[in-house]
Amino acid sequence: MCMDNRKRLNIPEKFAYVIRTGAGNLRTSEFKVSYAIAVGGVRAIALIGHNNCGMANLKAKEQKFIDGLVEVGWDRKAAEDHFNHFAPMFEIGNELDFVMSEVKRLRQRYPKVLVAPMMYKLEDNRLYLLKDDKSEG
Repeated sequence: MCMDNRKRLNIPEKFAYVIRTGAGNLRTSEFKVSYAIAVGGVRAIALIGHNNCGMANLKAKEQKFIDGLVEVGWDRKAAEDHFNHFAPMFEIGNELDFVMSEVKRLRQRYPKVLVAPMMYKLEDNRLYLLKDDKSEG
């Protein structure tokens, strides 16, 4: 699930491993995913994205990002370099398209693990299971 602070899931204790990342992007958390699968016995992943995600269209937030780091003591050049280095790695483009591409990537990486694409809509507070080619099978 996204790291967004506007929402949280109510999940019973010991029910699931929860990895919260920007946009539900697990590319930089793959070792944690592998651990949950290999050691924790996980056999299903619910990949949850949401609309109005801050990781979409990062370029539009560049100045705010840099200014925010400068406010807390960063050198402006270092803040610019930081944004320019990491923004391409974390930019997701369209939220729905990203969730579907990440699901495809995870299914290829972990072929015996069920990966379910889901989207949370902020305006109606509902979680939706997304249809994809594999689920229409």
